[in-house]
Amino acid sequence: MKREADPDMSMQILILGLLRETPRHPYEMKMIMKQQHWDRLFPVTEGNLYHNIKRAAERGNIKAIKQEQVEKRPSRTVYEITEQGKEELSDRILHAFLDQKMEINTIYPALLFVRYSNRNSVAEAVRKWIESIEMKDGETRQENGAGYYIHKHFQQRMQIDREWLKEVAAWLEKSANEKT
Repeated sequence: MKREADPDMSMQILILGLLRETPRHPYEMKMIMKQQHWDRLFPVTEGNLYHNIKRAAERGNIKAIKQEQVEKRPSRTVYEITEQGKEELSDRILHAFLDQKMEINTIYPALLFVRYSNRNSVAEAVRKWIESIEMKDGETRQENGAGYYIHKHFQQRMQIDREWLKEVAAWLEKSANEKT
């Protein structure tokens, strides 16, 4: 299944992942994201968070379960993930690796909550990604000027990505085996 590009993919994974752990209200989600320093990696703004919560609710991935009143503050809505949302989270995590794009806005959130997906399937997707990189690794081009430096940098990034993905695949396989 091919997914269309979703600019809010990271926030959707973060919201679904946090709600997979326990029901929460948006402010609590925002505070966790900031405490974990995820805001350094992904755009975590109130507007972005509330927009994505609304989208997740409209899609049926989360639902409001109660309104809370704390002191004299405005009431806040507590959300929980639905069964559909659990499936969506698992699917988004797997597809982040199947897409074979080293975009930290997608890969990092997917890795943070990979425990909510089939780790063997994710590990297999990572291994295929590594194979794809290794096939490209042999492609050398003689470039002059700026083209040389661009190609050299691209090759170095692919090597770094490959080594990182090997570590991730080994960890996934180990953690999947420990789980069973």
